Amino acid sequence: MANYKVIVSKHVAEHLLEHVSFISNVSLIAARDFISEYEEILKRLENNPYEFQVDTSFDNTDEYRRAIFAKWYKCLFVIKESTVYIDSVVDCREDNP
Repeated sequence: MANYKVIVSKHVAEHLLEHVSFISNVSLIAARDFISEYEEILKRLENNPYEFQVDTSFDNTDEYRRAIFAKWYKCLFVIKESTVYIDSVVDCREDNP
């Protein structure tokens, strides 16, 4: 049974679809792996989001944590009581401001 509720914003869901679409143009196997690893991250967040480190790559006053998956992707989230809010999924190979 899950200990935490995970909320994925509409913006993040749309961005994930863009990532999967791009990856599937290169390799369907890689796209399936991406989806599988993301689903695993969601399960882990439901069970214990505190297993993931606080992200120190920016001025992080909100205590965003990060979960790395599919080699280059970073899922940024915050924990508020018993809810995990996923605010961003970033391709770390891109130059993001």
